[in-house]
Amino acid sequence: MRGRLVTLEWPGDDDWAAIADWLRPGSPAAVLSGDWELLGAADVEAANRSGRVSHMVIRTHNGDRIGTVSYQRTGRIGGYSVGGAIGTPELWRRGYGAEAVVLLVDYLFHQLNAHRVQVTTAAYNKGIIRLMTKTQFVVEGILRDHCYLDGEYHDAIVWGILRDEHYASLKPSETNRVLAVGLEDFVPEEDKAQAREILAGHLAETGRSAVAAFLQEAGPRPLRDAAEDGRGAA
Repeated sequence: MRGRLVTLEWPGDDDWAAIADWLRPGSPAAVLSGDWELLGAADVEAANRSGRVSHMVIRTHNGDRIGTVSYQRTGRIGGYSVGGAIGTPELWRRGYGAEAVVLLVDYLFHQLNAHRVQVTTAAYNKGIIRLMTKTQFVVEGILRDHCYLDGEYHDAIVWGILRDEHYASLKPSETNRVLAVGLEDFVPEEDKAQAREILAGHLAETGRSAVAAFLQEAGPRPLRDAAEDGRGAA
């Protein structure tokens, strides 16, 4: 998945250690997110291969590996929770992380048929809060004392966006610019239309299909057979 600033790629064998390092307890990215797990490279890889979580690597267009985004199922079918981290503080506030999350959210709605996507942010992270206020995400709740930093507990904010809200957000406006990205379709609409035309032409010309065979076998029987059935019933 390619955006204006970054590309999202599935992790390779040499990416697991980097992801574990970015998300380790006490790392800059983990501190600001207020959420982390004590996992090594093997644990991160195992979690991905089991399907518990799915990470993608964020790369700049010159190929530099700079961070990760992730998603996992939550709640009912069609619900996802997403997160992300840019590993190096020097690369923060350049738009890389924001675009990576936007690409991931669009992927979930456009390719995985998501109905709802959720993001949880630490209440002390002014940068991410400022970013979220520029999107169509809605504040859905406050998790009290969810994060611990600098000797005290802090709240976390739960943000959510529904499918119709996401697609409405793809129409740029003065108050909504962050989510106006939209991934290109994997299969162009022209190719989809041509596929339907080819199939329709084939069916019109040959009539060969399982439906045709079913109708032929299950269609109305001759009146003689129906009459015989009537005599048997009497």
